[in-house]
Amino acid sequence: MPQALARQALLRLAETHELPGVRDRLLPMADTLAADLIALESGLGAVVEADGDLASKAAAHLLAAGGKRVRPVLCLLVAKAFPPGEPPPTVTLLAQVAELVHNATLLHDDVIDLGDVRRDRPTSRAIYGNAASVLGGDLLLVQALGLIEAAGVPQLVPSMLDVLRRMIGAESQQLENRGRADVNEADYFFVSEGKTASLFEWAMEAGARCVGAEEHEVRTLKRFGHEVGVAFQLLDDLLDLQDAPDSIGKNVLQDVQGGTVTYPVILALKNEPALASRLTSAAAGAADPELAEDILAAVHRSGALADCRKLIAQRTTRALAALEPLQPSAAKGALAAVATALTERAR
Repeated sequence: MPQALARQALLRLAETHELPGVRDRLLPMADTLAADLIALESGLGAVVEADGDLASKAAAHLLAAGGKRVRPVLCLLVAKAFPPGEPPPTVTLLAQVAELVHNATLLHDDVIDLGDVRRDRPTSRAIYGNAASVLGGDLLLVQALGLIEAAGVPQLVPSMLDVLRRMIGAESQQLENRGRADVNEADYFFVSEGKTASLFEWAMEAGARCVGAEEHEVRTLKRFGHEVGVAFQLLDDLLDLQDAPDSIGKNVLQDVQGGTVTYPVILALKNEPALASRLTSAAAGAADPELAEDILAAVHRSGALADCRKLIAQRTTRALAALEPLQPSAAKGALAAVATALTERAR
């Protein structure tokens, strides 16, 4: 029964986002992937004790809220894309690692950004406090490194340490960007590649190394993860600008205060520097009631949304090209479906 429910949930994901083509490509993998996701969730639930100390409670609270599980799904799929298509059980441990590290960063981010809501629930910091949330994130990172060691796959510990260095560097850059509206494209991609794409890369590398992929195959598949990760972030930026104007203006202001200016807004502000100055002043506390509508109008005037869609499509094309060396299989088709979904949702 749990497997049937997981299978239905997997397929409903494509239907909810009106992606019938993606649904068709996921269908051959639905049963086996659903079973893997059940094992994944079971493993995540056993990583920390929900009734343990404050750090454990903070971590367990976030893990119990669920999530898209995109990174572990990529890890599982790439391992299944190599003959005979039945990876060892250790791949589930590595899929857990990808999700644990992602959640660790969320626990830390909520403290840095003073976030009170995540996944439609109060954040761990809102319930247990900032210190417990930080320690909960640290706990998940330690548990993740322990799982990599337990899996026994060579080179994955050094690779994960490199990911963590990149994440910290990106977070530090974002901290330096606080209050700035003059963030450029290079700044944006440094942060998005470090905070988002790096873990996508590792998920692909882990799945590939788990089944003994050659070094050139690992490099190519990491490129897939890199491109999908950047496209994933760009898509989030695009969808954030489809809310109501007041909500968009509020989100942009919060982004600048937190050190992030998204790609479409960067393009718009580049064309209208006077608006960038207003945004910087508003981020510092100056009243500007017309700012929200003016930002939205500038985004549309600049063609930034179309440019963002174009860049998502370009990144998706690069990601699909990175899959070419793989033999045809249901898992390869599912990996392509994940990448293609980003382009289809951006339309």
